[in-house]
Amino acid sequence: MKYTLFSAAFLLFAACSGTDGTVTTCENNQVYFEGECRADSDGDRIPDVRDNCPMVANYVQTDSDGNGVGDACEGLDSDSDGDGVLDSVDNCVNIPNHDQADSDNDGIGDLCDELIPVDVDGDGTDDDDDNCPAVANPGQDDSDNDGVGDACDNCPLVSNADQADSNANGIGDACEEVEHDGTIQDPFIIPVNPDGNTYSDSRNTSDSISDEIDDYPPSTVDESGPEYIYMFTLPRKMTVRASIASPEPDGVDIDIHLLSSVNPVNLIERANLAVTETLEPGTYYLSLDTYVSSGSPMAGNYNLTVSFEPWFQGTVNDPVVLGGNPVALPFVFVDTRNTAQSSSDSIDSYPPNTLDESGPEYVYTFTVDRPVYFAAEILLPEPAGADIDVHLLSSISPVTLVERANHKIVMELTAGTYYVVLDSYQGMVGEYTLNITLRERDFPGNTLFGDYMVSATTWIYNNYGLLGYDIGSVLTHDIEYGPYGTIPQTGTPNKTMCVAAVLEIILTAMQLYVDDTQDTSVWDFLPKRAWQYLSAKDIKAHIWVNYDDIDSGGSADALRHFGMGMNVPFERLVPGSVVNINRTTGTGHAVVFLGFLDSAGNVHETHTGDIIGFKYFSSQGSSTPGSGGMSYRHAIFSDYGCPSDITIKDCNVIYSTSQHYLNTGVIYHPSHWRAAYYTYLARAKGGFWPDVSSFDADYFDGRTTDD
Repeated sequence: MKYTLFSAAFLLFAACSGTDGTVTTCENNQVYFEGECRADSDGDRIPDVRDNCPMVANYVQTDSDGNGVGDACEGLDSDSDGDGVLDSVDNCVNIPNHDQADSDNDGIGDLCDELIPVDVDGDGTDDDDDNCPAVANPGQDDSDNDGVGDACDNCPLVSNADQADSNANGIGDACEEVEHDGTIQDPFIIPVNPDGNTYSDSRNTSDSISDEIDDYPPSTVDESGPEYIYMFTLPRKMTVRASIASPEPDGVDIDIHLLSSVNPVNLIERANLAVTETLEPGTYYLSLDTYVSSGSPMAGNYNLTVSFEPWFQGTVNDPVVLGGNPVALPFVFVDTRNTAQSSSDSIDSYPPNTLDESGPEYVYTFTVDRPVYFAAEILLPEPAGADIDVHLLSSISPVTLVERANHKIVMELTAGTYYVVLDSYQGMVGEYTLNITLRERDFPGNTLFGDYMVSATTWIYNNYGLLGYDIGSVLTHDIEYGPYGTIPQTGTPNKTMCVAAVLEIILTAMQLYVDDTQDTSVWDFLPKRAWQYLSAKDIKAHIWVNYDDIDSGGSADALRHFGMGMNVPFERLVPGSVVNINRTTGTGHAVVFLGFLDSAGNVHETHTGDIIGFKYFSSQGSSTPGSGGMSYRHAIFSDYGCPSDITIKDCNVIYSTSQHYLNTGVIYHPSHWRAAYYTYLARAKGGFWPDVSSFDADYFDGRTTDD
């Protein structure tokens, strides 16, 4: 039998007397050892640090088998971790912890506390991974993706990781109208959703109590008038677009400034009307400041729109995600990138296409839950030396090609997930601007503007019909553009030509809509000048047809470019749609569609099996009043000849599905207008914008078969 004699007498003495003869009294379950009171859990006067059975009294410390565990513990119970504490009383059975430290008094030793998951709310997710650890959130739902679960988020639909709640009413500032005064000290709060959102606000700088910022270095523009300050926090890298509606009221000039700091002022970008920047996560500011001209502040009303779009790397593994899942329709997306900066070069070809696309690419993805009209377009012209091609895929792995084009794809899609890849042809990298449009194929509810377009043709015919065609004239009469002034008639009074006729019909339909609904916002969507001039930022230039500079084959392309309409197949047109025709004779025409024409000369609102053309309204024919000008005709596709029994006709019209020879589309109800790339351009004033279009008197000669 082996004994371990620990000199119990010494221990007992030491427990009573220090080395200098002073007496030290230790608390219960402690013993004085090596100059201090030490734990003695079993009260056998042997400190736990030396006790081979610290939880069972064994003064003699007998250890017959010499395994370090006293006989008093051996055989009575197991000690799995060999720390001298029996499993039955060990607060950390499998990890040695002879001191049994338990800082939080939860019955679990500290060493095990670090390993055993805690789930306070009992929702099945450990606290360390729980986005709402104190309130059950079984699905870990986090609608705004701010890291705070919906069950405990004071603003579950708008990102606010800080959970700021100024008035302590349980509703986060980000989704509550908390009173702010728009000063540097108390800016207006713009909520940001990490999945993207749009914010709008209207104010008058004359009412502002803030006039603290007079300039924004390095800009030297005098902004010493009153300002309003907005603040927003980005939870992730995002593209921010902020714009003021144009044109501004007479005598008003409010400029927009994007800042990373207001104290001190740290300018990121400024503009008269619109700024666009891709920003890292963090807090930023917008200052809507009043420009001062000749000492006079040009204060007044402004309408601010700010949109937030999440930024992705655009790689195969991290594609740019468009909209929600599925995309909320209608959807218009604009993105500018440079393939030279892409970190992705995974796809070199798109079988069965054999072109060399081995340069770097950017990848986009979207999901639709219903049939849609889709358009993806790289805006022309591309920079010198750059050649970026557009690819539509139904799968990224393996690569499954749906369609490819040099710069534009327009087609119908069924429900599903798709990918758009912008790839560099033969490594010809460079910058591009991509415009993607998704619209519902089956027009629900009050989606289209067709009824007002048809009413406009009737009104124009009754008031200005058949007053003569003139290829050098635009508009039959002056047209008031809401509160923004007059778009004047030019050329011979009361006469006009075809592309101008379509423009006049759209403007008249807008006026009829305002008369009917009192909704004057249609005048704010595009500035008046956009309907008068011929630069790339003016819708008139796109209606006038320009393939080379802005890739517009007519009114359908123009309306899509500005977010007001969409290209749709001829068979899906409705009365009030827009059409640009081309003829086998080499001439063209711009018209408003009124119905499908069958072989018997009957007109139908929907497409049937026996359709040889369509009825339209435009300006054409002779300059002689009564025989030319704004009027009705019938277009006949070239496959059907020129039937003698159908009068007032336009023959030799090319039927095509390419949207090139037959450019067909619809205009949407104003509630479905969405700003697109050219819309932002149109709203930005200043700078020199040369004309890109002019009326082609040889191509649009106004001649039709019966003339």
